[in-house]
Amino acid sequence: MKKIIISLFFLLNCYFMVFAQNEPIPVCRHGFVYEISTQKNWGYNKPVVLTVTPNSSADANGIKVYDIIEEINGKKTEGQTIETINDWLQSSVNEPLKLNVRNLKGTSRVVSLIKECTPSNALTEKDLASIYSFYSLEDAQFQVFTCPFNTNATSGVNLESYKTFGFAPADKNNKELEEAINTVIRTSLEEKGLKYEQKNPDLIINTYYSYTKNPNYNKNNDNDKLPTETRYDVVTHKMVSLPIYYNPLINSKQAEYLLNLGIRFMDRKLSANHRDVVVWECGSNELIQSGNYTMEKYAVFHIPLMLMQYPYIRSNETVKFYYGHANYNYTGINYNIDKLKEIVSIDDSSPASKVDLQVGDNVLEINKIKFNNNPKSADSNYKQFILKTMNLRDPKTQFTNANGFTKCMFWDKFKYAQVNQEIMKPDYSTAFAYLFYFRPYINLSGTNIVTFLVERNKQKMAVAIKPIISTEDIFQIVN
Repeated sequence: MKKIIISLFFLLNCYFMVFAQNEPIPVCRHGFVYEISTQKNWGYNKPVVLTVTPNSSADANGIKVYDIIEEINGKKTEGQTIETINDWLQSSVNEPLKLNVRNLKGTSRVVSLIKECTPSNALTEKDLASIYSFYSLEDAQFQVFTCPFNTNATSGVNLESYKTFGFAPADKNNKELEEAINTVIRTSLEEKGLKYEQKNPDLIINTYYSYTKNPNYNKNNDNDKLPTETRYDVVTHKMVSLPIYYNPLINSKQAEYLLNLGIRFMDRKLSANHRDVVVWECGSNELIQSGNYTMEKYAVFHIPLMLMQYPYIRSNETVKFYYGHANYNYTGINYNIDKLKEIVSIDDSSPASKVDLQVGDNVLEINKIKFNNNPKSADSNYKQFILKTMNLRDPKTQFTNANGFTKCMFWDKFKYAQVNQEIMKPDYSTAFAYLFYFRPYINLSGTNIVTFLVERNKQKMAVAIKPIISTEDIFQIVN
């Protein structure tokens, strides 16, 4: 618990104090992060998109991870410095930014993006949902995990030239398994833009695998108590616990089984001349708790994760993934990071923009909970709330979040009324719990209407807002 409290204090202070000594200036984004590629296999010397922000202009206009940005407003990007690229991206102030992008589908397309700007001292509701996630961990989860994927591409091979793929003949003894594996591979690659063509493909895909009893296995009654892995399921879009050991503190002798799975992409033309020329490969070696977890289950679950490294390799040894789920009430109000009660901006076309609120209004209460304008005391009250309500959480739901907090747990479903009582206590300064007001443990009435008491020119006024429940899901590589 001490680790949690100290880490939260650091996190809150980072948000509250980072702009404290600076005059606010607009911060403008288009909704994607990129880097200049140094990989000759993909987008060499050009910007390559690494992440796309959910609900952003980039997301709405179809920008995808690993898109190669060929041109910005008609200017070619190849060979340009990152400083030049940044200048070009920020140059369109009042007009859409036009990008010429290309991916595995081959054809270039022009995308128009709108710059989204907020003051640099603005604390958004998205920020607050992350900061105050312990009000509703059911709705604000942020986790990381690492997979032992070793990934390589043959030097000098440009993966942009491969458009179609097929599969090597299946092993007759494992036909059912290989067909299941190939189905998952095919789905993943078609989503990326490659076409399946078994008769005359550019790439031949071959898989290799083994699942063996660990010859050094040391049976111990405590083995079942060892921590197992929690990883992201691309089908259910949830984090799930798996009977896999991936922890430097666990000795390989404590695993009952050893699993190996690999995927090879081979150039068909060169391979036809009796040369197996591998142009891309990803392999995994895992320690498995017991034989109840089959090779097929592992492959179907992990192949989509392995193929997230194609065609742009983020890490050769191990791959670190980030999962973020944010479900929160969005009104469009942005708070002053230095003086919390002040509304520093209101998003256009947001619920807050349609009611009688103005920039400069001071928030006194939210849902009759007094607003705490002091970041330090707000931080202290929040920590006390977490500490004193741990007994109202369900230990069976425990997980470790992206910041290393080990005591993250959902609320006990049988204690919602008690949770509500704690949240309503004025000592905890829980005004920002309105972000999750649609939850019964926050609001027993079930009516998701948020009432703000604000002050303008020394006049007080109550304003009711019907928020939009904003949902943002992110799953990406973070190496």
